[in-house]
Amino acid sequence: MLKFIFLRFVNTLFMARTLDYLALSAILLVLSFSFGVLIFKNVWISLVVAISFSAAIVFSVSFFTRKKTKISPSKLSTYFAIKGNEYVINLIRSTLCQEVAASENSILVGDFAIVSLFKFANVSSQDVVSVQKTIENTNIKTVFLLANGIDKKAYQVANFLGIRLKLVKVSTLARYLEKHDALPDFKKPKTKFSAQAFFEAVFARNNFKAYAFSGTVLVLTSFITPLRLYYIISGSICLMIAIFSLFLGNGNLSSSNPFKKLESAAKNDCADVDNDKNR
Repeated sequence: MLKFIFLRFVNTLFMARTLDYLALSAILLVLSFSFGVLIFKNVWISLVVAISFSAAIVFSVSFFTRKKTKISPSKLSTYFAIKGNEYVINLIRSTLCQEVAASENSILVGDFAIVSLFKFANVSSQDVVSVQKTIENTNIKTVFLLANGIDKKAYQVANFLGIRLKLVKVSTLARYLEKHDALPDFKKPKTKFSAQAFFEAVFARNNFKAYAFSGTVLVLTSFITPLRLYYIISGSICLMIAIFSLFLGNGNLSSSNPFKKLESAAKNDCADVDNDKNR
């Protein structure tokens, strides 16, 4: 629940990875505390055990999934989507000791091809058709795609065209570039906390169903649990936020109508033109 609330403004507060750990900690704490009460029949002992268990699990996960490259794979894929796929291919070519056959977004080597298709979406069926046109005059049947993901329909189209698609993870590409000292050097953009963005994200209209559903489930759970007060309070908070998000519209605390500003700017321009004519 915490992750859903803060997801839209995470870039202004924390890294997404930190938010994942907070959400994991909260879930583990609630589950272990609930089972602890049933087992130990003591709230304080259950709380201590729950905190210890949650901390141990989160620490273990963070240790075994720690970053292995200088740049986060998610940030790197976003950077590549902005810079373009020709930029990615040029980075890979710079790591090779000799020239290879390459086009704007692909490298053709022997019986396989490496194609860069970074964008703010998964590889689509139309992208696969474009790949097929790139390799249609070759004997290549296996294509390694550098991308965020591949749609299921794209796999179907690839099978129809006789192409074998293999997705290469961004982390694999990052480790390769780092090994050859070819990782791009870009500074992390500075972000500032915005109270308006915070409240707009929390009270966004499309969050209404999630708040209403969560609040209803929590309130109904209060009738079958000994921790009745806790669930009633939590459910009431969710339902109140649902009401606020419903009546605050799209979550905009300020006007989102640009046409009033457009009319005002146009009137000012017209007034300036009239003044120039009267002079």
